[in-house]
Amino acid sequence: MMTMHSSNKILPLLLCLLLVTGCKKGWLDVNYNPRDLTSTDATPDLILAPLLERAIAVQETRFLQHWMGYWAYYHFPSGHALQTYDRTQIDGDSFSGEVAPEIAFLETRSRDLRMTFYTGIAKVLRVLAFQRAVDVVNSMPYKDAFISTILQPRYDDGLTIYEDLMRQLDEATTLIKGAKLGDNIKISVADIMFHGEQAKWIKFINTIKLRLLIHQANRTDRAAYITAEIAKIKNEGSGFLESGQDASVNPGYIINKKLSYYFGSFSSHNQYGGGDYNPLMQMGSREWAHANVFAMNLLKQNNDPRQELFYSTIDIPVPSGAPEPFPQPGRQDLRGNKVGLYVNSGAFPYQDGAYISSVGGSRNSDIVKPEARGIIKGRDMADWVMTSIESKFLQAEAIQRGWLPGIAEEAYKDAVKESFRWLNAGGNATAPALSDAIFDTWYNAEVTAGNVNVSWAAAPDKYKLLMFQKYMAFNGIEPLESWTDYRRNGRYPDVPISIDPARVGNTLPFRLLYNSNEYIVNAANVNAVGPVNIFTSKIWWMP
Repeated sequence: MMTMHSSNKILPLLLCLLLVTGCKKGWLDVNYNPRDLTSTDATPDLILAPLLERAIAVQETRFLQHWMGYWAYYHFPSGHALQTYDRTQIDGDSFSGEVAPEIAFLETRSRDLRMTFYTGIAKVLRVLAFQRAVDVVNSMPYKDAFISTILQPRYDDGLTIYEDLMRQLDEATTLIKGAKLGDNIKISVADIMFHGEQAKWIKFINTIKLRLLIHQANRTDRAAYITAEIAKIKNEGSGFLESGQDASVNPGYIINKKLSYYFGSFSSHNQYGGGDYNPLMQMGSREWAHANVFAMNLLKQNNDPRQELFYSTIDIPVPSGAPEPFPQPGRQDLRGNKVGLYVNSGAFPYQDGAYISSVGGSRNSDIVKPEARGIIKGRDMADWVMTSIESKFLQAEAIQRGWLPGIAEEAYKDAVKESFRWLNAGGNATAPALSDAIFDTWYNAEVTAGNVNVSWAAAPDKYKLLMFQKYMAFNGIEPLESWTDYRRNGRYPDVPISIDPARVGNTLPFRLLYNSNEYIVNAANVNAVGPVNIFTSKIWWMP
C-alpha cells in the first residue's frame, strides 16, 4: 500500500499487532526512497542478501510464541495489552507485515539486466512476504502495491492474492531453472541461503507451494484447484526440502559484524549484544523466551525427550519448600509460567528468569559445534526462513490426505523424527542416527504404553495426532504456522487463552486489525473490506 508525500517518499501503511496504536514499519518502508535505488551501482548482488535476512521467520512473531502456549513472561501486570488482546493499549511488539519495496526493485532491476536467477529469487521473497501478511490480515493491497501513481491502493482479497502467489512461484521456477550462473554476478556469494544451488531453490519453491495448498486444505470448494496444483508439483519432479535441508540464511555471523538474529534476540546467555529493549514494557527481547507451562507440561506428560531441547534447564535451583504460584509437575529443573498470570516477586521470589526455563540451547553461547543441542546452536547459527521440520510435516499431511504417494504412518514418524534431528537430540550433528535412536526408543515405549498423543496405532484420529505433533515440533520455531494450523483446524490444538481476568475475549484472535491510520489515509478502500472483528473475522482459507 502506498501514497506519496510531497517529498516523494513512500508513506508507511502500518499493520500492527492488534494491541498497538503505533508501530515501527509498514507494508512499505518509510525510509525507502525509490530515487535512492536508481544508481547503476545498485546491482542485484548488493540488494539480495539484506532481503534474505529480512525473510527470517521469527522476526515479528514473538507475541505468537505467547499466544500459542510456547513462551510466557512472568511479570506483565493484569490488563497488559499482550494478555488482554486489547488494541487500545500500547505494546512494544508489532507485526508490520512489511513487504519491502526493495523486493520489487530487485525484480525489476534484475529483469532489466537479464539476471534471471535474481529475478526468480525476488519472486520467491515477494511470495513469502505477502503470504505471511495475508495469513494475519486477509485482504490487503496487492495489485496496486508499489505503483507510485496510485495514492490510495485498492484492497485485494486473500484468495486472489494466494492464487497469484502460486503463479509467481511457477514463474520463479522457470526463471531459476533456466538461469545461467555466469550471467548472474556473484550469485553464489549474494545468495546467503542456497549459494546459487538451483536444485535447492526449486525444492524450496515446491515446499512453499505445498504450504500454501495445505493452508486451504480444509475448504472443500478448493479441492479441484488443489488437485491441479499438486499435479503441477509432481510433474515438475524436484520434490521438497528434505532432512537437513533448511531454507536458512547465514551471511557469515561474526562478533565484529553481528550475531545470529535468533541468538541475539532470545538467548538468555547472550553476552554479545543484539536483541532489543522496549522501555514501555521495560523488557528486552530475551525476556520473551521463557517457558510456558502449557507446552512444557505436554512434553512432560508424554515423556518427550525434547523437553530439555525446546527449553533449557533453570539456571538456579529452586529451594525445597519455596512458595510457588501454581504446581510445577515433573522435572523441577524444567519450570515455566502462565500467560496472563502476573507473579508478585515479593510473594514468589523464585518465579523470575533465573528460576524459569529459557529457550532451549541458551547455554550454547560459543560458535556452533556438532555437540550443540536445542533450538539455539551457537552465536553464529543460521536463521531459518523455513525448516526441514515444516517440510516433513507438510509432506506428511499431504500423504495423509492422499495428495502425495506414500505411507501416512511412516511419513508421520519421519516428520517427528526430523524434529529430533533438527534439535540434535543425539548430541552429534554429524551423526543423525544418534538422534534417530533417541526417537525410536521414545516412540516404541509410547506405542507400548498406548499413548494416543504419540502412537499412530493408538491414536483414534490420525489427522489430529499429526497436527498435535506438528504443534509440539514448532515450539519456539514457527509460531505463525502454528497459529495458522490452529485457525484452519477449528481451534486445534486447544491452546489455553490468557488467564488475565482483564482480557477482552474468551478465545484466541483469528486475525489482527488494520492500523487506524489506514482508515484516515485510505478510508474508502479499507472500509470496502467491511467491518473487522479480531475474534470472528476469518482469514479466507478458514472453513
